[in-house]
Amino acid sequence: MNPFQLQEGDPPPSPPKPVEGLHEVGPPPFLIKTFEIVEDPNTDHIVSWNRGGASFVVWDLHSFSTFLLPRHFKHSNFSSFIRQLNTYGFRKIESDRWEFANDGFLLGQRQLLKSIKRRASFGSSPSTHDPCTELRREKQLLMMELVCLRQQQQTTRSYIKAMEQRIEGAERKQRQMMSFLARAMRSPSFLHQLLKQRDMRLKELEDEAAERERGSSMSELEALALEMQGYGKERNVKEEEDMVVERELDDGFWEELLSNESLASTSS
Repeated sequence: MNPFQLQEGDPPPSPPKPVEGLHEVGPPPFLIKTFEIVEDPNTDHIVSWNRGGASFVVWDLHSFSTFLLPRHFKHSNFSSFIRQLNTYGFRKIESDRWEFANDGFLLGQRQLLKSIKRRASFGSSPSTHDPCTELRREKQLLMMELVCLRQQQQTTRSYIKAMEQRIEGAERKQRQMMSFLARAMRSPSFLHQLLKQRDMRLKELEDEAAERERGSSMSELEALALEMQGYGKERNVKEEEDMVVERELDDGFWEELLSNESLASTSS
């Protein structure tokens, strides 16, 4: 007897039930990637949740466009990102910063992403959309893109200006160093004089520190306590030496060397 054969009086088998969630459509990749960007705590200085997780803010527009967008969306166009947000019904809720909100885009509520639906394109279904509303929305989007482009332009100009200043400073120091080395090769005694002046200056600093220590009215116990904390004579001398070394890296260091070398060569 076939155990799977129905017997007389047995109830008919129930139809198979589909596996729950088998054919369920997940959130669009854009929403998933945007959610992951905002959720990442390592980039909170660039973009993060705000208002208790009911909205998110792009704090650093330049870094967001330069680093995060190419990493997740393969482009660096912030205007395109805004258009996508608008397509999925996100609202810009602050006029002075890039803050966006959507009822289905909340902190820790990843499962709500599937409730966010993509809007129909403009003019595809005139019976269900008010043309005036769509025009206002398109105008607002264009204004947002214009502001975004202006901010990107200003940011780019600032970075270019800062880079030009750094390059000019590096080139100026390089010219000064080469000029100094060329003059030093013609006058080897100048380096010896420079080192001698440095030693004399350090000796003066040591003497000044010793003089201050002798003129101090603090007790031996107080002096010992300060010395244990690193504030004694050795610390003073070390600080003065560090100041001298730091002075050598100053922008005016090479001009001073060149002028000293000129005076030395004139006197000789």
